[in-house]
Amino acid sequence: MEQSAHTQRTRAACTRRGQRRISEAMLAAREELTTPPPAEPGKWDMLNMLKSLRGVLPVSRGAALTLIIMVEKTATDAWSALETPFIYAHNTTLMSWTGLSRSSLQRHIRELAEARLLVPQDGRNGQRGRRWQGNKEQTQVGFNLSALRYRWPDFLALSAEQRRIRGRISFLRDSIADLNDSVRAGAEQFGLHDVIRQAAAIMQARLRTVQTGTLEGLYREMAALSETVAAHVGGDVSEPRSPSVENPDFSTQYPSEMRPMGPQSGAHYTDTKNIQSSKKVDQVAATGGNRIKAMRRAGPESTTDRPSPYDRTALRGFKGTSVFYLEICSGLRELCSSGRPSAEELIEAAEYLSGQVGVSCHAWSQACVVLGRLQAAVAVIVMASRLERGAAIRFRDAYFRSLIERGARNTLFLDRSLYALRDSRSREIGMLAEAGYVPPPAAPTSRKEGHWI
Repeated sequence: MEQSAHTQRTRAACTRRGQRRISEAMLAAREELTTPPPAEPGKWDMLNMLKSLRGVLPVSRGAALTLIIMVEKTATDAWSALETPFIYAHNTTLMSWTGLSRSSLQRHIRELAEARLLVPQDGRNGQRGRRWQGNKEQTQVGFNLSALRYRWPDFLALSAEQRRIRGRISFLRDSIADLNDSVRAGAEQFGLHDVIRQAAAIMQARLRTVQTGTLEGLYREMAALSETVAAHVGGDVSEPRSPSVENPDFSTQYPSEMRPMGPQSGAHYTDTKNIQSSKKVDQVAATGGNRIKAMRRAGPESTTDRPSPYDRTALRGFKGTSVFYLEICSGLRELCSSGRPSAEELIEAAEYLSGQVGVSCHAWSQACVVLGRLQAAVAVIVMASRLERGAAIRFRDAYFRSLIERGARNTLFLDRSLYALRDSRSREIGMLAEAGYVPPPAAPTSRKEGHWI
């Protein structure tokens, strides 16, 4: 009985609250802080790097999000040379920042410490606060984020590897799509409906995966379909034989007004150039203009007013090119790798921009859930554009959360803000032109040139 009580007391002393089990990885990270760091990136460089590697870091996504929020709460000056980024917040404060329970927060902290992404520095009673920050003789209590500086070379290598993988994924998807065009053309020519269905299934599956091995397997399946179609074509499937578009029986069954336009007859609808002025149109309707007048006098076929799906979105059907968004927000240009980014590249740049304008990672995640990633990116761009034009926004994170709340109530009108920013940009270009400055060409209106979003 006495031996059992002694065992219980010993076990309680080893597992009492406030004690942290120190592992070898945590000890190695603590000793690493005594050596000079290999690099000293700034706060925003580190924050953008962590956001881009959130799914591939050696920790879970929840732990990575907790680390990102902790980095956001540090001061920008703390990431300069000879300074130490440190978190003194209590557990209750960290729980309010992350929205986690105490056990989940402790599990994330343990996971980050084991991965050597932060170094816990505990005091005598484990309490944290700024009162512990003082002279060099006193001990700081909290979480030291300087360990991230020692992981920076690993982050750069991991980022380069992810760019290589994304390039490989994009190449495989484009190759499958290019092969699908020729396969579908040959299959439709010979009525191979099974091949058409299989090709459509492969095209859908290629967008649902980001694994290069799976995409390579899909490419082999599409190549097998290409060989099947080539066997029916009797040649190269990339150059399918197209039937003639001329129909000799058409001219004998229909009047001259309805014959297909060809080089021998010319365009029969107009006899002038296709310009807005001086257009002379022949009467080709069966009853001349009487039918058109009757259609104008007729009422609508259905009186039910169905709301458009664009009425339920914050953009309200507004479509702008990626170049348009780069023109109204100069801070976005620095984060885009090309002058005409795609929609996904624009969203990633807007996510990095959200941290620079004062939007927390938690607010960005909520906006992606409530508004969608594209509309969340547009909201960030609108907010950054207003700040560039001198708008006074004191509590920026709260302002962005109010946009999310308005979007949830369907009272957010991003299209109006975009129209206003477009007019403001036009006025700026006019003022620069008066001053003798020649602005760059306007945003293209073609989808291929400007990527409609």
